[in-house]
Amino acid sequence: MSKPATHTQSAAEPKAPNIARFAPAEHLHEAQLQLLEREGSYDSARFFDQRADELDALLATFLDCAFEHSQAAALTLDRAHVSHTMFTECGVAQLHAVGAGLDCLFTGCRFGSFAAMESSMHSVEMRDCHIGYLNLRDATWRDVRFVDCVIDEFDAVGAQLTRVAFPGTRIESINLQHATVSDVDLRGARLHRIENVEYLRGTTMSLDQIADLAAAFAASLGIRVA
Repeated sequence: MSKPATHTQSAAEPKAPNIARFAPAEHLHEAQLQLLEREGSYDSARFFDQRADELDALLATFLDCAFEHSQAAALTLDRAHVSHTMFTECGVAQLHAVGAGLDCLFTGCRFGSFAAMESSMHSVEMRDCHIGYLNLRDATWRDVRFVDCVIDEFDAVGAQLTRVAFPGTRIESINLQHATVSDVDLRGARLHRIENVEYLRGTTMSLDQIADLAAAFAASLGIRVA
């Protein structure tokens, strides 16, 4: 049986995520969502109230952009660089951001699946978002906060998570197998199912959470509850 990965030890009180605050650029120019292209460069662009099917922005660069009230069946941002960009009330059935680098603000967004394997996220905040399947396998996420979100499946196998918090967020299923965690604060989350509970080592949880998940912890230790 493989041994759990070594987890970085944190102080008793985990460090809070350091989220950089930024405002939309003063002068945004209107842009067409359906004209996104591979390796494109977008600066101070506003994509407002638009619909599209499949969009491919692989290796694209976005700086000081705003996506508002827009929908897409599929959006590919693989290996893209998305900086100081805001997503507001957007919906994407399949979002691919494999190997991407992001520092963004997401508010009121809906994602059927958010594939962010091997991505690098720094200073990201998600507020009131719903994600069906969040795949962070082998990703590096630092200074990230999920506020009042719903995540049906949180898959962070092999990820490196540093200063990540979940205030008011409901997580139906979480898997941190082989993850390296530091200052990951789960106290504000409502957890329903945990895969491989031994890999929670290094996270911070409340006594109430642990009591609610007592059966899962007992099962992981081979304890039969009668």
